Amino acid sequence: MARIGIDAHVLDGKFQGSRTWLENLLDYLPEVGGQHEWVIYSADPAATRTRYPARCFTHRRIALPGRFVRLLAFWPFAVTAHRLDALVTQYVAPPLCPGAQIVVVHDVLYESHPQFFPRAMRLRLQWLTRLSARRAAAVLTVSRHAAAAIVQHYDVDPARMLLAPPAPMPPQPPTAEEAAAAAALRPFLLCVGRLEPRKNIALALAASAALRAGGARLVVVGREDAGGALTARALAAAPNVVHLRDATPGMLAALYAQTAALVFPSLGEGFGIPVLEALAAGATVIASDCTAIPEAGGACASYFDPTAPDAEMRLGGLMGEALAGRLRPDPAAVVAHLAQFHWRHAAAALARAADALR
Repeated sequence: MARIGIDAHVLDGKFQGSRTWLENLLDYLPEVGGQHEWVIYSADPAATRTRYPARCFTHRRIALPGRFVRLLAFWPFAVTAHRLDALVTQYVAPPLCPGAQIVVVHDVLYESHPQFFPRAMRLRLQWLTRLSARRAAAVLTVSRHAAAAIVQHYDVDPARMLLAPPAPMPPQPPTAEEAAAAAALRPFLLCVGRLEPRKNIALALAASAALRAGGARLVVVGREDAGGALTARALAAAPNVVHLRDATPGMLAALYAQTAALVFPSLGEGFGIPVLEALAAGATVIASDCTAIPEAGGACASYFDPTAPDAEMRLGGLMGEALAGRLRPDPAAVVAHLAQFHWRHAAAALARAADALR
């Protein structure tokens, strides 16, 4: 049995892929990795103990907050004082920490798409994630595209790479009020994701202009992130646009159930969880063909090139087809595609990394 620490500070952070990945993986880790002791470090151990009560979990507080203090001081202390055999972190492992490291790198878009990242953030990730990936006993990632990019950019031995893809969130039935609120928006097209330039919501806004003039709505769910203020202002000024900064799981499920299509025009993703969630909810999906997104959609989505000169026209045409009900995926193909993805598989990848330490 190994004692493995898990940096779970993201559980208290903004809603994004890395938080969703860890939240759901921990639900299944006792089932596939319960022979090990997993020490979950967070800002609120009482909350994580309530959420994850399995006997294989121990819960401890991150005593020294702040990114750099945590990396340079807290983790070296914790690994030694709590006798950890390994530490699991996302993207960046503590550089001066004894013991084995298991690093989760969801993507290296800051290498392949540097224009979408602030310079300081980009340089920090490029240096620290490269160092972390090269030193790690195992590197987990969420897609084949991301794995290939990590190997290419950081010269990581493919034998140390493990795939731990995400899965659709467990279904949350909407309340009657949520279902009615979503139905009242019809007909509508849906975008889900943070407002930032990489998500390319501006293209969906432009491509839907004629359809919105004809009475359809564009519903956007997501909070503003770095560089997203301009997009938020454009959404607020556009006719027949509904911007929901937040949506409960039930409301999101209702939107997926009622939309003509999820529109996912992102220019780069490590995976693309909304694509998978929409398919699981029975929705039509129109998606960018960039990076790992086709892994999320498989043969069940309709794709377009968001970098093509005619991207706006092409996307507008697909949106019109969806509103007419002509892009619905084959239900049997969706079932077969979704069968590849389960949070148990991601948890099993982490358990295999732990097994290899013995």
